[in-house]
Amino acid sequence: MNRKAEERLPQIVEERLQEAYESIRRGEIKQMGKQRNGYRRWMGAAAALVLAVSVPSAVYAAVAYFQKNAQREADRLTYEFDLNYELIPGEYQVTPGYLPEGLSDQGAGKYYGEGETWITVMPIYTMAELEKANKEIVVENIEQVEHTVLSGMEADVITFREAEKYRRDTCLFLFNEREGYVLNIIAGYALSKEEALKFADSLNVVRTGDGGYETQQDEAERIKQEEDARRAQQEGEDNGEILRQMGVPSDKIFALGEELHTYGGALGYKVTGYEFLKSLEGFAKENFFEYARFDGWLNEDQTLRPYKRQHYSKDGELLSEEEAEQEILRVDVEVSCYDDQWEGLPLGEAELGLELVYMDKTADGAYTWAEDDYAAVPSEDYSLQMDHSAVYVDTAVHTEGEARKDFFFREMKKGETVSYTLLFVVDRDRKDDFLLAVIGTNSSIWQGAYMTAEEMQKELEGYIRLD
Repeated sequence: MNRKAEERLPQIVEERLQEAYESIRRGEIKQMGKQRNGYRRWMGAAAALVLAVSVPSAVYAAVAYFQKNAQREADRLTYEFDLNYELIPGEYQVTPGYLPEGLSDQGAGKYYGEGETWITVMPIYTMAELEKANKEIVVENIEQVEHTVLSGMEADVITFREAEKYRRDTCLFLFNEREGYVLNIIAGYALSKEEALKFADSLNVVRTGDGGYETQQDEAERIKQEEDARRAQQEGEDNGEILRQMGVPSDKIFALGEELHTYGGALGYKVTGYEFLKSLEGFAKENFFEYARFDGWLNEDQTLRPYKRQHYSKDGELLSEEEAEQEILRVDVEVSCYDDQWEGLPLGEAELGLELVYMDKTADGAYTWAEDDYAAVPSEDYSLQMDHSAVYVDTAVHTEGEARKDFFFREMKKGETVSYTLLFVVDRDRKDDFLLAVIGTNSSIWQGAYMTAEEMQKELEGYIRLD
């Protein structure tokens, strides 16, 4: 048995032992006296090696900062780490030697191109960060894990389930147990896997200084902050559910032709008419915020093609997937300015845009906010109903260059009234499921962590119904 251990020893540890000796000679390896149970487990796992060869303890400690164990259960992958507390955690800087064409460095590990072409180097899992994460990293919805070597490090390339259908990003983990860190790289789905791998294989990682584990006081403070955040989130969810049960008060719902006042009464909005249309025929392209969104979705007669839609429960469970037919909703609006000194809008300009807010009906016929969600299958590359906002306005003044971002805003003076037309894209089977709201109003419904349900309901500015 001893002879067999000696025969395989050079292949397994000799290279790292020599690296460790060299690091100690250069003074690069520092030791710390802190001992924890995780280190004892780490040492126990290597007991056979310690018995097989006599290695000075300082040298052995320098072989690795951690040991990784990967556990795969169905579509869940868990990396567990035993940390070597004999060594001081480090801080690191990552610099790529290769950047895919079209990407530019935005700082903080972010490299962006057009659309979904991007790469992010996530904050580094140092030894200290691994400990904060309870010494594990969990990845869900795994389809396949490819083991490879990138930038001289053991690496896993993760493919998620139905990656093409759901336009899922590329996820890579690089493990450097000898230097004491784990890199997590995420690449947008539009960037090819080959380019993501070339980027990940070009990294230069430099240790910039020593880190440190949390003190007991720091740990206690962090845990308290996390508990406070969870408590606030739960309180917000509870208040949100109470608000939903209360619903929208009848005096906050305005009928066709009635005026909804916003921004402390500074602006008044009135829907004067509406119509559901089959076609975009007759509407000028220059009045669309982004007419290119309709590429591939229009028939020759300017009617809309159906798209593949998914229906999710409030808990995120996929309930159904079907083809959804689409129509155009034309809404005629009149906005009046009663005070041109209001706050909260860019340069005092009035918001012309409305949004569709999907509602459910309670048992007594009142409106309340819908819990279920509907969304296009990502592979459809569909964006006609983005944010349920309008796609067209016929009174736009910000139409060129950077100013186009304010397409749905315009300056208004006190006493002025502007009439205009908006177009929306809606699903044919959901034509009766929404109310209209002025974009940027009714934000109190998201303040459950800071306001009671009664306060949120009181702060509502209101909605407009079409029927």
